[in-house]
Amino acid sequence: MEESWPQIQVALDLVRLKDALRIARAAASEGVAWLEAGTPLIKSEGMRAVRALSRTFRARKVVADMKTLDAGRIEAEMAFEAGAKVVSISGLAHDQTIRDSVQTAARYDGMLMADLLMSPNPRKRATQLQSLGVDIVCLHMGVDAQRALRSRLGVDRNVREMVRTLRIPVAVAGGVNPNSAKALVRSGVKLIIVGGWITGSKDPARASRQIVDRVKLPNKTHDQELISRKTAIPEKEG
Repeated sequence: MEESWPQIQVALDLVRLKDALRIARAAASEGVAWLEAGTPLIKSEGMRAVRALSRTFRARKVVADMKTLDAGRIEAEMAFEAGAKVVSISGLAHDQTIRDSVQTAARYDGMLMADLLMSPNPRKRATQLQSLGVDIVCLHMGVDAQRALRSRLGVDRNVREMVRTLRIPVAVAGGVNPNSAKALVRSGVKLIIVGGWITGSKDPARASRQIVDRVKLPNKTHDQELISRKTAIPEKEG
């Protein structure tokens, strides 16, 4: 699947679908093209969240942040069947789980992103994941680690080395703000994943615009699609 870079992804790490749709609408209105059904949202709302984002934002790329560790084929199938274009798997998963997920993504003409959260050697594992066929690798500092270390992910040695040595795009997540977004893109990072800066803002459209203004998006427009103010939310299943 061909893609233009760089791109911005908003991580909708929320628990209520209506909040996720509201923030996704704000981000999309400012040109954010990748909309992530975050792991908490998926655990709270299930594949209903992926379906709702996919149906509402047909011109956007919906990401299902599954963080799969096992049963790669079935979990990837669930997400792609629900309309996801990208599925995230844990980089800590067994190689066979990775292979199964890669094969499933290919069947659906989708993309597989491997999240390196908590990897003891992210550069080494990223090279292995590239060989296994993943489409994107993501360097990720989780929110708990950010709080414990009083730090966030920026342009460090891992970022520079992975950008330099890998053939596949590198994504970064973990406390990204407008300043770090600009620096990350300059370093060669292709996918900027933004969570709390947007989702925690009182004005998520403005927060999204601040990120977009720092990242030179391909074919950026502020009117990429008409987004309904009233989004039908599917009935909860089961």
